Amino acid sequence: MPDRPTFRAPDWLLDALVLLIAAACLFWGLGGPAIRDNNEALYADIAWAMARGGSWVIPHLDGVPYIEKPPLLYWLMAATFKLFGVGAWQARLPDALAAWLICAGSIAYGRLVKAPLAGRFAALVSGTALGFVLVARTILFDPLMLLFWLAALGGVVLAIHARKRLWLRLAAAAVGLATLTKGPEALLLLGLIAVLHLLFSPGAWRRGELLRFLLDPWAIAIFILVTAPWHLAAVREQPGFAWFYFVNETIMRFLGKRIPDDYHTGPWWYYGPKLVLGFFQWTAVLALLAWRGPRLDGHDAGALCARWARNAALVLTIFFSAAGNKGAYYLLPVVPLVGWWLGVKLDVAERRGELHRLLPWLGAGAALFAVAALILWGVSHTAAVDGQFTHWGLPAAQFARLPSLFAAVALSAGLGAALWWRRKLHPGLLVFGLSAVVMSHYATELAIAKTDDTSQKNVAAALHAALPGGAELFSWQTFEDHDASLLLYGFRPLRVIDSTSSDLWFGCRHAQGRTPCVGPSALEQARSEGRAVAVWVARSRLPTWLASGLGHGLQRLDFKDSVVFIGRRTNRSSAPAPENPPALP
Repeated sequence: MPDRPTFRAPDWLLDALVLLIAAACLFWGLGGPAIRDNNEALYADIAWAMARGGSWVIPHLDGVPYIEKPPLLYWLMAATFKLFGVGAWQARLPDALAAWLICAGSIAYGRLVKAPLAGRFAALVSGTALGFVLVARTILFDPLMLLFWLAALGGVVLAIHARKRLWLRLAAAAVGLATLTKGPEALLLLGLIAVLHLLFSPGAWRRGELLRFLLDPWAIAIFILVTAPWHLAAVREQPGFAWFYFVNETIMRFLGKRIPDDYHTGPWWYYGPKLVLGFFQWTAVLALLAWRGPRLDGHDAGALCARWARNAALVLTIFFSAAGNKGAYYLLPVVPLVGWWLGVKLDVAERRGELHRLLPWLGAGAALFAVAALILWGVSHTAAVDGQFTHWGLPAAQFARLPSLFAAVALSAGLGAALWWRRKLHPGLLVFGLSAVVMSHYATELAIAKTDDTSQKNVAAALHAALPGGAELFSWQTFEDHDASLLLYGFRPLRVIDSTSSDLWFGCRHAQGRTPCVGPSALEQARSEGRAVAVWVARSRLPTWLASGLGHGLQRLDFKDSVVFIGRRTNRSSAPAPENPPALP
């Protein structure tokens, strides 16, 4: 039977509640986890250098040029540091805010194309899908790039539908900002999707006419105006920029032949499990909605946008699966794209009065997730699971909270399923979305508990206590993914002895003046001058360090994954004291 009219909250209130849930997932406890030794430390250090008076044209990492990516994210982080001070939440704010603006933009776009439910659904999926949320709470280029790239894609679709170049020109500005965030791939991917549409699905357009429309001179000029100034300034200021940035970092990375090798590979199905983790609690719900939802064969703006979103998600999945370089977060755009595509299906079902047939299927998807959580709740009490999680390094306090986590998630998903079975769409969406708040909060607490595994914050605190006057800090061979956060927690520069770092490779070869890539003689000289020194050594590299003999006479401090060898300043030393910057809070 058709859906019966029932009372529901006004659209503005439903939209506000969705954005509130997304904000809780994205911002709650954002500054709790320490800056990690991976990309977070690299990008935060670059922004900090800018905020402290460094170059805003050529990003610098540990004092040397770092030109793998454009500077827009660094600029925003540096501005955040200047406005709110330096800290972990300030560093992560631009990405988290970009993700929240994707949710807000989805709602606004839904209203624009007269598909408000589609926009609200896409916003809720994007703002609560656990994998998307965890990436957005990390310092990466992708969330910010995705904000501008989705705006550009949406502008292109509206321009083609309405035959208005204004939308195309706005899209050109947006893709220009996406290019300033992560590089030429933003334009290449948007262009690839547009070309495939031109070839295989031009709709009412003649192909030649559509090609001329897309190659609007003003749109091209706007894109150049946004992107050219920084790129030209970088080419002029930094020798070797053009080859490394355009060829090595873009083309060679895609082919898996970047110099030096710092990329990750994987089989063709690499992204299958990653997408399941990305959507996480929404996986079964979305799969059933894709299967049982109505066909989108209309010609209105909403249906057209949905088909573009679906096709874009497929193109991106195939493109990155074929690439030699793979990263779990490369398919971040697929989450909002699929959310929008299936949101339009939901919107169409509501307008056709078919929700009564569709909602039980959504309830079944939510119930599957609730049952999975209940099973995990049951087995989390067993000794075997206790031993396994201990083996994986889960702290005791977080393990003790696992049953509560699984129970809360099962309750939220189960209530969402029950509401959908009772044909209450919006309450079910909101209640089901609340499961993400619980999970993201637990993930934050877990990240804080595992600080010693991911960051050098506690190591730096111990070094400050042992060497209160500061020290010349060295690292034995390693940098990124090992000890880079030492830069943020009060030891700068960090000089790498016999560096194997791929992130410092270009900068150390093009540094003008002092470089952080040094030989053993730099440590020997510092010691001969009576300076206070500290040498960070990963436990995996301890044998080679001990074999070098450089640690003779130094005091050993043992930590979980590293050993630091320290030598205090001698009374006879006339060398100036190190100028270590203040540590992040």
